[in-house]
Amino acid sequence: MVNGTDVSSFKEAYKTPVKADFPQELEIKLGQAVLRYEPVDTALRYGTNPHQPFAAYRPVIDPKSDSTLSVGNLTMLKGGKSGLSLTNIQDMSQAYNLLKYFRKPACVAMKHIVPCGFKVQTEGEALDDIYNIARLSDERSHFGSVVGFNRRVDEATAERIMESFVECVIAPGYTKGALKVLTRNEGTKKLNNSIRVAQAGNMDRIPKYIGDDVNGFWNIRTLVDGTITLEVPYLTRIHSARDFVKHPMIPNENGPDYVSTSVPTQEQLSDALTAWYLNVGVRSNGIVFVRNGAALAIGTGEQERVGAVEQAIDKAKKKGHDLQGSVMSSDAFFPSRDSIDAMAAEGVKTVVWPAGSMNDKLVIEAANEHDIVLLATLERCFLHI
Repeated sequence: MVNGTDVSSFKEAYKTPVKADFPQELEIKLGQAVLRYEPVDTALRYGTNPHQPFAAYRPVIDPKSDSTLSVGNLTMLKGGKSGLSLTNIQDMSQAYNLLKYFRKPACVAMKHIVPCGFKVQTEGEALDDIYNIARLSDERSHFGSVVGFNRRVDEATAERIMESFVECVIAPGYTKGALKVLTRNEGTKKLNNSIRVAQAGNMDRIPKYIGDDVNGFWNIRTLVDGTITLEVPYLTRIHSARDFVKHPMIPNENGPDYVSTSVPTQEQLSDALTAWYLNVGVRSNGIVFVRNGAALAIGTGEQERVGAVEQAIDKAKKKGHDLQGSVMSSDAFFPSRDSIDAMAAEGVKTVVWPAGSMNDKLVIEAANEHDIVLLATLERCFLHI
């Protein structure tokens, strides 16, 4: 007989804040400019893993104003038994980083800093239906996710949220009825007793388009030897579907030019815009399938382009989604036509992608053979976290 080792006590690590001696304020000098940061006043739990302490600092933009940006200035309306982990905050941040693009009511579910479900209003759907469609994008991955909204959460939506285990919810506001539902700890809803409810505004202040003011919004990262890298945040040139190149062309010195001939419908253009904005928040290599404003599958973190396509197709099938008539977004160019052939076999009818490959002419030929609309962005949206 083997004597086992009791590991049940380790579950307490997920509930226990880890302390460390971090500075009470932070300053970064960039030439003559000094960027000042102060600790967030929200209870924090641990970093990426339970044994990693961490601290979070928000930029001090205007000490006399309440306009400090969103996640760094969030209000916890229900904090659970312990505070937020670094992953919780990163998921909330990425939720707002995606939702900032959408003017209509929308919901995104985040898991490990990658969207696992999304829906934007396309036919006047109520917010609770929008949430439910986002959840059904990938219900298994939705378990333990962080859910974000760009609208005030109402009671009906709160009831839907409490039907399954959600780590955190973040939104610009909540109705009184919604807060009553989200903060109760009784009956069959005890699965979600520890849900963390956060409110954060000023989503519209997050830079999103090329030309927006990025002062104070630098991406600051460190390398293993302590080297610090600074980067302007990702900004897109795509303000609307009008900014897509609708008939991309590659010149041909020996004959007719290679031109994408299929004409997109308004619905295809709308879904292409949604798919592209979602791809901004997907780890490269990233592939996103969208239909009727809802994510059907997301391929993320693959080292090869066609592998990301195959991963997303496989996920869609396993989650019970048919890709017929859907739009596919790719965060970078296709090295060959194999990705187009793979998605055509599933009935995909529209592709939005940066262009820029040596083999773009082969991609255009393949799309024309399959009667697939090609839309070019002329920008790449790699994400490496």
